Amino acid sequence: MKLRKLFRSRLKPFCVLMCSVVFSAFSIIGCGNTASTAENASPESLYSSDRDIDLFVYEDTAYVNALDIDWVGELSLAKGKVLGEICRSGVTDDFQEWDATVLPEGTVIYESGESQVLLAETEEALISYLKYTEG
Repeated sequence: MKLRKLFRSRLKPFCVLMCSVVFSAFSIIGCGNTASTAENASPESLYSSDRDIDLFVYEDTAYVNALDIDWVGELSLAKGKVLGEICRSGVTDDFQEWDATVLPEGTVIYESGESQVLLAETEEALISYLKYTEG
């Protein structure tokens, strides 16, 4: 009987301690960075972190120049269906559909056969742009 009483008296503080540890762990994990991916990937956010970035907006998504991305350069890409053309160039904030930071107005944008890559046709070249996603 004494052993049972001793066990109960030590079990209760142990359970309280363990519950506190578990609650604290969940609280710390839950208070991590809660910024949304959509906010982090916004054209405004991308431009504010790199003033020289070459991007345009299509379907509320930023597409970034992929010239320096090796695996994109290794793809066999071909012009597909015309999606539209750049309406405003030199945009630095309040980005809208078909706004670009570098590409000139009138630049035609094509599908490429790869869902994450679009092609911009300039006078000099056909340039790959990669859909910007985080995570």
